[in-house]
Amino acid sequence: MRQEHRAGEELFADWAGMTMTITDPATGEETEEQVFVATLGASNFTYAEVFATQELRHWVAGHVHAHEYMRASRRSPARTTRRRP
Repeated sequence: MRQEHRAGEELFADWAGMTMTITDPATGEETEEQVFVATLGASNFTYAEVFATQELRHWVAGHVHAHEYMRASRRSPARTTRRRP
């Protein structure tokens, strides 16, 4: 069922289920990185960023960067909704 969202009202954010393998070009070392994804409800405009862990500091940084990228208005900030498992 399709849900209706008013423009700029909701930002849905979560960690992607899959990780991403990143290879250091200098050492060849591979690490599994976490993918943060945020999407505006009305437009499906999406922001994604890779972090080393799912720690709170990365969760907060992902939100800050997503809002900066999407130029969220300070007057009426988007409400963040996280999908519950």
